[in-house]
Amino acid sequence: MPVPFVSQPPPALLLTRPRAQAERFAADCRAVLGDAVRIVVSPVLSIVPRVVEADLEGLAGVVLTSENGVGALAGLVLPKGSVAYCVGDRTAAAAEAAGVPAISAGGAVPDLVRLIRDAPPRGPLLYLRGTEVRGDLAGALAGAGVELRSAVAYEQVPCALTAEARALLDGTAPVVAPLFSPRSAALLGEAARGAAAPLRLAVLSPAVADAWTGPEPEILMVAQRPDASALMRTLASIYTRKSP
Repeated sequence: MPVPFVSQPPPALLLTRPRAQAERFAADCRAVLGDAVRIVVSPVLSIVPRVVEADLEGLAGVVLTSENGVGALAGLVLPKGSVAYCVGDRTAAAAEAAGVPAISAGGAVPDLVRLIRDAPPRGPLLYLRGTEVRGDLAGALAGAGVELRSAVAYEQVPCALTAEARALLDGTAPVVAPLFSPRSAALLGEAARGAAAPLRLAVLSPAVADAWTGPEPEILMVAQRPDASALMRTLASIYTRKSP
């Protein structure tokens, strides 16, 4: 049953994830919010795969902080017994589908670090990452004696907003936007500078909130856990919350 909206028509929903993830999340949003919400998909990032060149000798497994790195698994011949250490359940499911046994940290990167540090593997790990990364994952794991090799598996190429998305931001009606990563928060923030529309943001984590570079949002709510289901609940809360 769709959520009970406090205004009619409900605010438009702007999805800025890479195209495949945005379309999938749009379907989830329709199931929760119903068909009354106008959904506009305008990725601020495009994911471009790259051929991975890495030393696979003696690897105990791979590290995936995003499902965007899973595509690289098809081009790698990993040593027998290799495991994929994954940031969350969706990434772990994608790794399993690619034929690599996976362990999910069920949360964010700090959860993944704790997972690996609590049960260090008996060999090096290969971090399949994007060109843009935050933090020092290798340094965080070095204290537990874990060697982390790194290979760029994909590029995150910034995209301009579509004309439809631009029109939303230039209008006067509120716009709701879920934000999944610091990078997307920063890029949308830059694009939204000078926007006339009141912005209502649902963000995955405090780190995503800190990366926002745009105008002061009318509403900013942080998900209770850094996963898609918690962010969806946060999104529903925004739609049922009275305007400030």
